[in-house]
Amino acid sequence: MLRDAKLILILAIGTLTVMAGAVVVPNLPDLVADFQLDPEIAGILVGTHFITVALSVPGFGVLSDRVGSLPVLVPSLLGYALFGSLGAVVPGFQSLMVVRALLGVSTGGLTASSMGLLGKFYHGEERQQVLAYASGALAIGNILYPLIAGLLGQIGWRWAFCMYWLAIPFALGCLTLLRREAAKLNASGDRAASAGEANASGHIPLHVLVTDPKVLPMLLSMLLTSGTIYIAFVYLPIYMREELQAATASIGMVLATTAIGSGCIAAFGVRRLAQTFGNLTTSTVAYGLLAAMLLAFPNVTSLPLMFAVALCFGLALGTIMPSLYGYLSSRTPTRFQATILATGTGLGFLGQFLAPIALAPIVARYDIISAFWTAALFALGTGVLMAWQLSQRITLPNVDRSSG
Repeated sequence: MLRDAKLILILAIGTLTVMAGAVVVPNLPDLVADFQLDPEIAGILVGTHFITVALSVPGFGVLSDRVGSLPVLVPSLLGYALFGSLGAVVPGFQSLMVVRALLGVSTGGLTASSMGLLGKFYHGEERQQVLAYASGALAIGNILYPLIAGLLGQIGWRWAFCMYWLAIPFALGCLTLLRREAAKLNASGDRAASAGEANASGHIPLHVLVTDPKVLPMLLSMLLTSGTIYIAFVYLPIYMREELQAATASIGMVLATTAIGSGCIAAFGVRRLAQTFGNLTTSTVAYGLLAAMLLAFPNVTSLPLMFAVALCFGLALGTIMPSLYGYLSSRTPTRFQATILATGTGLGFLGQFLAPIALAPIVARYDIISAFWTAALFALGTGVLMAWQLSQRITLPNVDRSSG
């Protein structure tokens, strides 16, 4: 399957969702100094595109269903390249906020349409394998993009924004390879079958699914977990620059280390841990480790020790996030998997946007260290919520409620 050219292209496009933020985070200290920003405002800047992603993904999903995924994907990629690279030439903070918001809209478009293409090209067990490959691709992106952005930031933080041009060759690939493959699929009659399946299930309101007592706590956990994790990526670079006098490249390497730990445990360890110790124990320990590392970050005084803490933080992250998607999937009827998982993804983006805003008053009144302590408390609280949920007996949502 990894020799499938269209799959490789779609997976590569999916990693652009990671790059949207990875370009800024390693260079955040220099950006803050250049624009003379307060740390709490810098956190909001990093998360600006997340709210526009969360708000635009549902709309682009509907549009993709109506006009097709490719007509949405190609303009989204071009917009991604344009609005992302404009960050290299904006004169001030306000204009940077505007282009970051527009970047988020473009990211929402490519996210929804690329998910639609995966659903169109792959089915059944093959689709499950593709989703596993997608997780691996995101882990690779989490490693490579911060490193590249950090190295370019050594020249100047504006140079890192040139990375967004990568979307242009992806758009050209869509116009050639994916258009040809989509034409073959349409000729085989799969479009009609897919449309019939969508119409058969389209009468189930989304609120019936997301408010089910077995699904809603999992969605809430995704919101809280994504926001909690993102706090580290917002404030850790600033802490490293102020307290450790770390260079931009070193900050990028530390962030990449979290991705290494996350990718390794997600690919090779999560299923084995769950089979050996059970979901409840695995989840509880992972959230405990996450909270411990959040408390450890602001107490690290040397760069080598920071790498060790970052690796452990990545192990916790790589255990929690794939498990959350698995738990959510197991509580969702098969024909509504895409809808609910996409909703969870959107809530994750929303959590990453809201977290810096919620912590900005705390950081302003106290210091950056208080952000890590607050995030650790949220990690423990979410862990308790997950432990309670996993101790309950699983029953699939009663979708028939919509008819009565």
